[in-house]
Amino acid sequence: MRIHTPRFGRRAFLRQLGGGALAYTLPWQAYAEDDDLVTISIFNTTDLHGHIVPTQTYADKDGKVVTDVGGLARCATQIQAWKAENPNHMVLDIGDIYQGTHVSLSTRGQLMMRLLNGMNYDAWVIGNHEFDWGPEPLADAVKVSTPAVLGSNAKIDGVYANMLKDKTHPLAKIKPYLIKEIAGFRIGIIGSITPGLPAWSAPRLLGGFEAAPPIRSVLYALSRMKKERVDAVIVAAHMGLKGIGVPDDFANRITEIANEVEGVHAIIAGHTHKEIPSHKIGEVAYTQAGYYGIQCGRTDLVFSKSSRKLIAINTSTKLMDKSVAQDPAILSASAKDRQTSDAEWARAIGELKQDLTKDSVPGKPAQTLLLLTRAIRHALEERKVPVDGVLHGNFLETGIAAGRKTIADAWEVVPYENHLCTAGFTREDLLAVLTEVFNSKMSTHNLDGFKVTATKSGRKWQATDITLPDGKPLDPERRYRIALNSYDAQSGGRRYEILNKIATSAEAKQEFFPVQSREALIGFFTARKSISHADLGIER
Repeated sequence: MRIHTPRFGRRAFLRQLGGGALAYTLPWQAYAEDDDLVTISIFNTTDLHGHIVPTQTYADKDGKVVTDVGGLARCATQIQAWKAENPNHMVLDIGDIYQGTHVSLSTRGQLMMRLLNGMNYDAWVIGNHEFDWGPEPLADAVKVSTPAVLGSNAKIDGVYANMLKDKTHPLAKIKPYLIKEIAGFRIGIIGSITPGLPAWSAPRLLGGFEAAPPIRSVLYALSRMKKERVDAVIVAAHMGLKGIGVPDDFANRITEIANEVEGVHAIIAGHTHKEIPSHKIGEVAYTQAGYYGIQCGRTDLVFSKSSRKLIAINTSTKLMDKSVAQDPAILSASAKDRQTSDAEWARAIGELKQDLTKDSVPGKPAQTLLLLTRAIRHALEERKVPVDGVLHGNFLETGIAAGRKTIADAWEVVPYENHLCTAGFTREDLLAVLTEVFNSKMSTHNLDGFKVTATKSGRKWQATDITLPDGKPLDPERRYRIALNSYDAQSGGRRYEILNKIATSAEAKQEFFPVQSREALIGFFTARKSISHADLGIER
């Protein structure tokens, strides 16, 4: 429902709103001249993924990217400007704070936490990528955080975090909600974590942590807030819409929360990396900034002092392009770590002797993928873990040119911190898994170490045969040891359910290794110094 100001004036309009309707389309400045009104603003970032300085967008459907956008330094400038406009405010981050850049990884997330502390954030919500490096970096982030850490559905070893008996537990600081009194009004913020964690992160990375289904925990927090007489309830959710009208899925329960929890006024979301400045789900206001700080979000709550009612909500996002300067304090506080990271980023790791192409079809890995699969095999063999094959996807959309390679190049090949694991697969298992990955949307997975035959019927691929590289048949009774990353083994976000079921079965005897795909690639170059087609089994 969209409500526009009638011609008979703002005061008469606001008196009509006293009957229960909320306005969702007017900027807060529209109410600034009325002495009976007060606007409380919530400024937010989300999915920063360690980006401090400007970066670029994802490629659009035409392959176009926008450069020189985003970064926490620009968000800080914008937030400071907004604070100056309205002293009645609070600042939130909606999760996925530190995973995603070399400088953040090199400080194990501590740099990003120091910056959020310095910016006087009020709270942040735990995101799924907070677990990519295991439970210890998250525990350290929670420990040093001066903002409240929110997660109403956070459970540790089956117990809600706020109910842990051991208050010395590193995650006992996690709160279901935060109430802050501003200008005489009490604003309640409920944190909610995506329940999709098990579809991405292996149990040992979660360390006993789970995100319960969100509805029950949001209802619990809301019941507690009512007793504390809050004036507005906001859900800050590290989950989001994938687009207007796109239904909820296993990891994103936004519509469910909006429709089933009475008393929520607005949802500030994240996770899906979509920018949705202003939307409504039923009677609940909804907003979502994008990713990497490319947009900064703002939610304005307008209250009547005399009636103490919330009469209007306005949500918006603002692009952090070059018109927004980078905050000098953020740049200064991060300068040393960024300089150290930049030097490491440029460090040479070896040489690639010939160009590698990206072309592949199911059953025939791309040359660029072979660089990664052979690196993974090398890393495991160095640890005395022989494998029969490597199943992995290719992150590159282009080939790799011959020449000197650096740490930065390794990040281009592998942009994520995915740990390695091995599991045992029978011949029939491999055929089923390969058929699944060949047909998964946007999958680039192939199996190195075997000869795979795949056929296409219509739009569907079928793995029809698999042999040893010399053409000899596989032993139908044997389980072949396959290396893969732990993200794929956990189903890759429920894309690879067959793979997950087999890889995590007792018969597969899955083993987990504290080495990541990118580390394997860097180690491969460092050990070999020079890598040729012959090293990758590429025939001329």
